[in-house]
Amino acid sequence: MENQDLIFAEANIGIIVSNSGGVIEKVNPFGASLFGYQVKELIGQKVEILLPKKVREHHVDLRSGYMSEPSKRPMGQERDLKALRKSGELFYVEVSLSYYRVNGQLFVVSFVSDVTESKKNRDIAKNYARELEKKVEERTKDLSGALMELNSVNKELQEEVNRREESERKVLSSLEKEKELSLLKTRFVSMASHEFRTPLGGILGSIDLIDKYIESGKLDKCQKHIKTIKSSVHNLTSILNDFLSVDKLEAGDIKARPVRFSINAKMEKWVNEFERIVPEGYEFDFELLDNGDIAFQDENIIFNILLNLVSNAIKYGGEEKKASLVSMVSGNEWLITVSDSGIGISEEDQKLLFSRFHRGSNVTGIQGTGLGLSIIAKYLEYIEGEIEVSSKLNTGSSFTVKLPLELK
Repeated sequence: MENQDLIFAEANIGIIVSNSGGVIEKVNPFGASLFGYQVKELIGQKVEILLPKKVREHHVDLRSGYMSEPSKRPMGQERDLKALRKSGELFYVEVSLSYYRVNGQLFVVSFVSDVTESKKNRDIAKNYARELEKKVEERTKDLSGALMELNSVNKELQEEVNRREESERKVLSSLEKEKELSLLKTRFVSMASHEFRTPLGGILGSIDLIDKYIESGKLDKCQKHIKTIKSSVHNLTSILNDFLSVDKLEAGDIKARPVRFSINAKMEKWVNEFERIVPEGYEFDFELLDNGDIAFQDENIIFNILLNLVSNAIKYGGEEKKASLVSMVSGNEWLITVSDSGIGISEEDQKLLFSRFHRGSNVTGIQGTGLGLSIIAKYLEYIEGEIEVSSKLNTGSSFTVKLPLELK
């Protein structure tokens, strides 16, 4: 038996070869058993025998279109594919297509994997993320009740983190061959445990002090620690929002929805929102330069990008406590620059600035997930934008977002 025949026969992935008419010419043993058939039962059958009945007719049209313009690609991107076993059982699959020609005749090669368990694990992880988001929102809305129940909330949050970590381990186990994903998840667990511990520790410490002040009748001293608790809960919410944004981006739940709007009016509204997060004693300047234009863009995505950049400018603004936002239109391009006079970014850190979980070597003691700029970079892909960075250590940083006025 030649090497290629041996590889075909022993491969642990389903391999199905069909002709231009959709008739199965060859199938390896693994592929036949995947669908519950013997090899000889599938030879000569149309590939539609392996599909749910309700999609067979439509698949014939899809197959004809593929035959007219064959290419090497995965099937069913951003949607779930189901296949049909001989027993009538439906199961989830991933399919990659390739093709070759022999004596002018076209043959299609389908590589099929059963991903039912992987899909279950991904769904479990998403469900835990949604549950966690719901719980955090409930805690944020009812801080007065949270003050009396924070000890139990702390335990509950830790249980949720443990469940999420267990879910992540299951996903990693099922997708261990995807090395990049495995690395990202490992870094997430390490960072999350550290970032959760800091605000939770502040909450517990403040509660202990509040208890002591109440016992001694010193109620006036409680206010400072109540502010600490509120700040810690806000930090937890911010961290979880970063995780949920990544989850939505990875799941493909974010879509660009452009509308027409006045740049002047929209920028003035957004700046009012940004000023709410500027601390007392912090100088925040805003300037509009020739922005009497109308944009056709996704205003929600742009707002989230700018909110992230302004928050970073304030967070890393250093002792100068100055930040600015400048908006201008040049030709068909909309330029928005957010600057600060803070701690700056080293040249080495700038190389990894938009990588997930990367944080600068000079931000020790400043809380953050290392996800914000990677989320911005992903958002910009949806609205055909770019971002440029100019920064020096201990001098400040400047981020310029470049957007087309008309989103295609």
